[in-house]
Amino acid sequence: MSLASIVVLVHGLVAVLFVAGLVGRWIVLGLAERASDLSAMKTLTAAAGPFERIVIVGSSLVLVLGIAAAFLRGQSILGPLTGGPVDWLFVSVLLFLSIIPLVPLVFLPRGRVFAGALAAAETEGRVTPELRVAWRDPVVRTAHVYELVAVTLILTLMLAKPF
Repeated sequence: MSLASIVVLVHGLVAVLFVAGLVGRWIVLGLAERASDLSAMKTLTAAAGPFERIVIVGSSLVLVLGIAAAFLRGQSILGPLTGGPVDWLFVSVLLFLSIIPLVPLVFLPRGRVFAGALAAAETEGRVTPELRVAWRDPVVRTAHVYELVAVTLILTLMLAKPF
């Protein structure tokens, strides 16, 4: 087995783990949002932490391993920008890059708002209306849906290589 094949295999396995982290985080945070008491909400929010770490580390590893796999196989990730075709690899790179701005533009600032609402709820010892609003932030929800759809499309492209 060649080095390129090993890197491609590891890249694929990490991608599957990354998607599992996204889905796991989605499920646990969904349960936390629907929790009726603050203690359960905090416990479930904490339980989402390992999934969040899988997503953060997994996304970086997927990118690095994907670039390494393409390089080792002699494939260009830049497609038409370097005179090559628009193929599954180029589309996957575009989709992946489109997710990155969500972190500084949505997840970090809205996460601080959520943390403030959670801290205020802890002070009051109950789930506050402000915390419920923070949980249901439509911008964060839309960003998470986009993230999951984009990553699912990337994984599908990676496995099917349709063009």
